[in-house]
Amino acid sequence: MRTTFAVHWHYGIATHSGWFRMMNDDRSLLRIGTTEQGDPYAVAVIADGVGGIGDGSRASDAAMDHVRHWLDNQLPKLLKTARLRGAFIQSTKKLLHEINVSLLEMGNHAGSQMSTTLTLLFLLNETYILCHIGDCRVYYFHRQRLKQLTKDHSWVAEQVRKRKMTPKQARKHPHRHVLLQCLGVQKELNIQYRSGFYSPNSLFLLCTDGLYDRMSHSKIEYFLKDNDSSDLNLQQVSDLLVDKALDQRANDNISVLLLSPLNRPLTLLQRIRDRLKHCDYLFPADWRKWYNKRS
Repeated sequence: MRTTFAVHWHYGIATHSGWFRMMNDDRSLLRIGTTEQGDPYAVAVIADGVGGIGDGSRASDAAMDHVRHWLDNQLPKLLKTARLRGAFIQSTKKLLHEINVSLLEMGNHAGSQMSTTLTLLFLLNETYILCHIGDCRVYYFHRQRLKQLTKDHSWVAEQVRKRKMTPKQARKHPHRHVLLQCLGVQKELNIQYRSGFYSPNSLFLLCTDGLYDRMSHSKIEYFLKDNDSSDLNLQQVSDLLVDKALDQRANDNISVLLLSPLNRPLTLLQRIRDRLKHCDYLFPADWRKWYNKRS
């Protein structure tokens, strides 16, 4: 029985192979904990092994093994770092390059390509940092609005950005699953990093392309609005999202991870202190000292 509530977080995870796939190459992972100072953090990860080329399941499994090792051995050190954002970016960049090298070696030994997408979201003290490669997505739902935080590393997404194709055309294009970037294909990686702030009781949605291939941005937004004030927990909402995609005859693996922070309301000074603590910009030492004393 899966627990869907923790002291500081609500969450739900659901997956399905799709109507016409024998294997599910999607993988997801959620790690929840607290820092030595007692601040709650969460790390959510989702990966989609690339099928049709090699063994997508082996690739996504291998990627998740590396991530678990990083969570156990590197994240605790990062949580003690004063300049967390810069250290996090450097550490995850090294992580993704290690996964990439490992998959390239696995592919060489197997005689076929081993590749996967990977998206990692880190939450701490109303600050998020994400690193991303491939076409999984992270959405942020707040005040009844849905915002996509990640950029799809796919051929059709590039055509949309160049205004050569509309989003509606991209969703139906036969080459919509062609990736320009993923792990295990090329030596050079173009990793997307993004950071920002989130509000208590907002919602993060991580998903593979099996979901948004059948549910457009507006349909996902409408669904979340419709269930925002319902009595359903996030596990039930996750299951329903997968069911909605299946209702549209989804022919690809579908995975959904929902995560909602339940942080206590902070005073203005506490918010400024926490945001400065995780910011990489330099501020006058006496100014920082004044805020620390006041808070």
